[in-house]
Amino acid sequence: MTDSNPFIFYDISSPIEPRSYAPNPSKARLALSFKCVPFKTTWVDILDISDVRKGFGCPATRKFDDGSDYYTLPMLRDPASGRIIGDSFDIANYLEDMFPDSGGRLFPPDSTRTGLDYESPNKDMAFFAPLTSNQGSKNEAYARFNTHVDATFSAHVVLVSQYLPFNPNTAEAVRALFVKRAHLSSWGDISVQGEAREQLKTAFKVALTSLAQLFMVHETGPYLEGKQATYADLIVGGWLNMLSATMPEEEWRDFRTWHSGVFARLHDALQENYFECK
Repeated sequence: MTDSNPFIFYDISSPIEPRSYAPNPSKARLALSFKCVPFKTTWVDILDISDVRKGFGCPATRKFDDGSDYYTLPMLRDPASGRIIGDSFDIANYLEDMFPDSGGRLFPPDSTRTGLDYESPNKDMAFFAPLTSNQGSKNEAYARFNTHVDATFSAHVVLVSQYLPFNPNTAEAVRALFVKRAHLSSWGDISVQGEAREQLKTAFKVALTSLAQLFMVHETGPYLEGKQATYADLIVGGWLNMLSATMPEEEWRDFRTWHSGVFARLHDALQENYFECK
């Protein structure tokens, strides 16, 4: 893979591009930069995602609670082989297999794995778009960690749902789509304010406690295993990027202080070292 023939990375378009905001594209973007793999981004509006994936013959990797396909991003195209990968965890495995000696190791063989023993307090919560399990895939300990981290953050994502940066020309249609998917009566139902919002933030902080404790094992940090990042850090970092891009400023500043600032340190390190906006 060379700069003249880069991977094509498909991400969700928004008014804040070239910055990603959605968590799974953010995980994959971090992984590409972590592996020092040249890539360029094709931005896709939410309303066009299903057509783009179907056009490449890239099946949905998740289904809605009614059994219908959930077409989402990221997606990665390898122009050299023509290979299409349509899931963030599969993208990480593909990059590690194709470029084992480039950049860092996403799944280091000498990893202690103890930091991956995380169980979400929200693991049994029902979501309108069930989480990807990647059960039985390579690096299954990381896949399990990914599912549990996704559960914790997804259970509280309503804190930022109303602030998602939709493209102005399709925003109304996208909101209607989200309302249908979530079985709501109107977009206003997604807004959480006042005392209910304060209670949800408190619950979110509590829910993150055991995850934060894993990042405190190595006091110097900022990563799960100390000074060297792994894909586990990028998993959490994808969600932190979403919060940083969508939370009201004052709330994001407050979030950064939670759990002795452990997530702020992780976010800052990943953004500085691996998050490429292009």
